[in-house]
Amino acid sequence: MTSARRARITRSVGLDLVLWVGVIVLIGMPFYLALVTASKSGEQAKRVSLDFPEPFVLWENLTRVVTDGNGLMGLLNSILITVPAILLTLFFGAMAAWVFARGKARTIQALYYVAVAGILLPPSIITTIRVLQATGLYGGPVGLVLFYCGAYMGVAIFLMTGFVKAIPYSLEEAAQLDGAGTLRVFWHIIVPSLRPVLLTSGVFLALGIWNDFFYAYFLLPDPVNATLPLGLFNFASANQYELNWNLIFAHAVFTSAPLLILFMFAQRRIISGFLGGSVK
Repeated sequence: MTSARRARITRSVGLDLVLWVGVIVLIGMPFYLALVTASKSGEQAKRVSLDFPEPFVLWENLTRVVTDGNGLMGLLNSILITVPAILLTLFFGAMAAWVFARGKARTIQALYYVAVAGILLPPSIITTIRVLQATGLYGGPVGLVLFYCGAYMGVAIFLMTGFVKAIPYSLEEAAQLDGAGTLRVFWHIIVPSLRPVLLTSGVFLALGIWNDFFYAYFLLPDPVNATLPLGLFNFASANQYELNWNLIFAHAVFTSAPLLILFMFAQRRIISGFLGGSVK
């Protein structure tokens, strides 16, 4: 082995080591700190440290979060809002992406850029509240679901339009010659071809909707409909004079656990969706 090749290998190994150290410091350490603090007693949690808790009371803290912090109700509310919002956004986003990808008219192309512009333009919260009040949907989960559909529709359209363009149009023509209508072509040709990007888009939407606090805070004033982030805020602000950091971090772990489980099971398909998009 020549000295030049040995130097290249050394630089490559050194770069990999630096990257892994950066990942551990930026991602691993905050996660470890949150988990350790959530496992401490109230007195131990007052001192910020990376020491392993003695005794280990994570399960007891999670139990208190579920009972005293209405954790199960917040989990149910988050599921009832996140899942319908994702399904509706992906369904109508795929339809819109199909139209934008196949349309040749300048009007359709202009509408595509208007739809995608929603990624950069945040929705107005005051206008949204007035519209929901006028339609009788303010304060309920249905109004928040519809708001999320509109807020994230541009993201879904942007991610899926490129995939639709890569689908051979001959498949649609063949289905139409066999007597398939528009909806049947969409459901049996377009949707199966979009499975990788649908899953990838669904995970991105889940991250944004599940963790959202700002819009849910204004659009869900009733504590009965509070999602997990709102429940964490209410739980943390319940005691004005002393913060139980162990319970707050336990609530944060309880809030983040469903997304971590989702990513663990879907990470391969997410990566394949990215690679499929880059190849196409």
